[in-house]
Amino acid sequence: MAGLRKTWKKLTEGWFGYVFYAVLGIVIAFLFNLTLGFALTTDLPVVAVVTSSMEHDTSTEVNHYQWLEKNLNYSRNYVDSWPISNGFLIGDLPIIQGTGNYSVGDVIVYSVPGQKVPVIHRIVKINSDGSYMTKGDHNPGLLPFENSVKKEWIHGKVIFIVPKLGYFKVIISRIFGGLI
Repeated sequence: MAGLRKTWKKLTEGWFGYVFYAVLGIVIAFLFNLTLGFALTTDLPVVAVVTSSMEHDTSTEVNHYQWLEKNLNYSRNYVDSWPISNGFLIGDLPIIQGTGNYSVGDVIVYSVPGQKVPVIHRIVKINSDGSYMTKGDHNPGLLPFENSVKKEWIHGKVIFIVPKLGYFKVIISRIFGGLI
């Protein structure tokens, strides 16, 4: 037992200790992400919000409610009945669950071919071909790829939000220009 303590002390002291704990933290985070992904049936169980596309603020009335009423004839009561009806902020950490069924109002995470970062937007319409129309609640209109999001692009839907826990990812993304 004394030998084990001595070895542990050697591994965790000085500059080598900092490196050891950093590597240990990365390994634990990786294993946690794999386990969570398996439990939630998705390859992307946790995502950090790095843009304001789902933020609700003073522009929500026009960009969200009025847009949905004008373009899709949705009432405010219908829109307010959707899950995650209040949006979320930069730095929040959505928890994602993979599922085969997606409905209008679900906030989904999907990857567009050719883009480096996944998109977190709301399904606003299910198209006749089975693809989805999505929109960020804060966005004044649709992005070019949002008219036809294919099911195979989707990682899952947001089931829970952990506020502000994603700020580390936001800072890293801004430092390295979204490469991570």
